[in-house]
Amino acid sequence: MTQKDLRPGEERPSASTPTPTALVVEDSEHVAYLLEYMLEREGFDVLVANNGREAADCIAAEPARDIVLLDVMLPYKDGFEIVREIRSSPVWQDTPVIMLSARSLEEDVVRALEAGANDYVMKPYNPRELLARIKRNIADRSAGPTSGQPLKAPQR
Repeated sequence: MTQKDLRPGEERPSASTPTPTALVVEDSEHVAYLLEYMLEREGFDVLVANNGREAADCIAAEPARDIVLLDVMLPYKDGFEIVREIRSSPVWQDTPVIMLSARSLEEDVVRALEAGANDYVMKPYNPRELLARIKRNIADRSAGPTSGQPLKAPQR
């Protein structure tokens, strides 16, 4: 990162600050590129999976990331299946998941949250709002063992 890459008011991260990491799961090459670019500009190390099968392979083989941006409609395995795999993985289970979708029906949002997503953002999204949600979810995760977890429905 060069000095010209910094925006006004932005400080260069110190060498002791760990690089934040993200997994982007998006089948649209264009959208994946934009998300990767946006996150890299913010100092993230980004891993991209282009379908549900690649995402499942990452969850099985890679160390957990600080955040997952997960499209709902994917080839091979949809986002709902992937978020359930994340929540059942001992390594990834505490990783915040933000689901991204053009689907705006209430039932889709509820289904995502019940599957274990921490947040749901509808496309098209505002990049600044998405970044704020990403940072909040990462901060919530580091604030304590119960923050950043999806809400559980009360038992009846």
